[in-house]
Amino acid sequence: MPQNELTDKFCQSAKATSGRKVDYFDTLVKGLVLRVSAGGTKSWYLVYGPPAKRQWLKLGSYPEIPLGGDRGARQRARDARAKVGDGGDPVADKKSLAVSQTVADLVENYVKRHASTKRSGDEIARRLRKNVSGRDADGKKLEDCSAGCIGEVKLSELHRRDITKAIDAVRDRGAHVEANRLFEDVRAMIRWARGRGDLDQNLVEGMRKPTETVERDRVLSVDEIRTMWGALADADMRESTRRVIRLCLVTAQRVGEVCGITVDELDLDAALWTIPPSRSKNKREHAVPLSPMAVKIIRDQLADVKALAERKGRAMPAFVLPGPGARAPVTGAAIAKAIKRDEVMKRGTATILGVEPWTSHDLRRSAATHMEELGISPFIIAHVLNHVSATKASITSRVYARYDYMREKREALELWADRLAGIVKGGAGVAPFGSMDAA
Repeated sequence: MPQNELTDKFCQSAKATSGRKVDYFDTLVKGLVLRVSAGGTKSWYLVYGPPAKRQWLKLGSYPEIPLGGDRGARQRARDARAKVGDGGDPVADKKSLAVSQTVADLVENYVKRHASTKRSGDEIARRLRKNVSGRDADGKKLEDCSAGCIGEVKLSELHRRDITKAIDAVRDRGAHVEANRLFEDVRAMIRWARGRGDLDQNLVEGMRKPTETVERDRVLSVDEIRTMWGALADADMRESTRRVIRLCLVTAQRVGEVCGITVDELDLDAALWTIPPSRSKNKREHAVPLSPMAVKIIRDQLADVKALAERKGRAMPAFVLPGPGARAPVTGAAIAKAIKRDEVMKRGTATILGVEPWTSHDLRRSAATHMEELGISPFIIAHVLNHVSATKASITSRVYARYDYMREKREALELWADRLAGIVKGGAGVAPFGSMDAA
């Protein structure tokens, strides 16, 4: 029973030197133990009670739960010991909670305490509620929940086969990408719960994602863009949805970032849209110069939003592209559904708006590809796309180089918008840089 004044350095290097596991007792907080398994797994425990009735309370996993800090292992051990001193029994309390808690409770706890801090938090919450818990945020049963929902299963009885059931139900309806994303969400949730001590086992360890997906490389050709853009006006979807689709192609930005545009992110007089770090995928502020085409789309949308607000007698919403009720922006999932609803089958061939099926992200890829065909540098296109892997690849570019390439980004997006206008009208549009240089 080794005893040490535990430190971060010691915890990082601690190993099981003999047998299946070794327990290292802290000398600063009585009863705090770092248990190290032969496989290298490290867990925190609090040991309390007389030798004949020794109790082991799992506090969480290391390094998910650090040694120090307000929510670290030492503070958790002190809090638990205080309950014991008041006559409580933390182990019995934990068992009682595990018996009462369901998977639906875990989902809501995870969404509230962890997923909500992520940029994609709304999508994670939607997937977990629809496909795992089957309950909304108020605990009411969802009408469109998956057949594999396991929300009623008690955490104390949760098994790997339950997780498999939930994911298989999504895969079996042909939603392979959704199944893979759900698996990632569930894996993150289970690991989070184990790290906190809500679950004693990592139930997803060794499980593989349900479907091997091939990276998409769909790029709409000039003719396809012309056909799609022309058919968009008569598509069975809201006008705001049409504008999201157009903006994705014109600005080359992600559909979620387009959907969430707020009024205060825009300076239309300066033709600039600034995406804050909280909404950017890479958590970096991203300035998007707006071409005249993009500005017109946004101004038309704002005019419609203002007119509707006046008719309804309510304040102008903060969102440029509000969803139903104007309490939140339209979501990328709603745009994907609207696009998918337009898919038709004719003689065994599927089309969306008259061309081979496509997604909103394919529009971003198409814009980038056509900009490159215009002779725009891939480095500048990476700045337009806000791809940090390309623009901040070195320590020099990450730390020292602070030039924002605003002029080059504006030139690229305006050149692309001019080319797009030519495509839509059926003309030649704008010649590539190389052609102009040759002339």
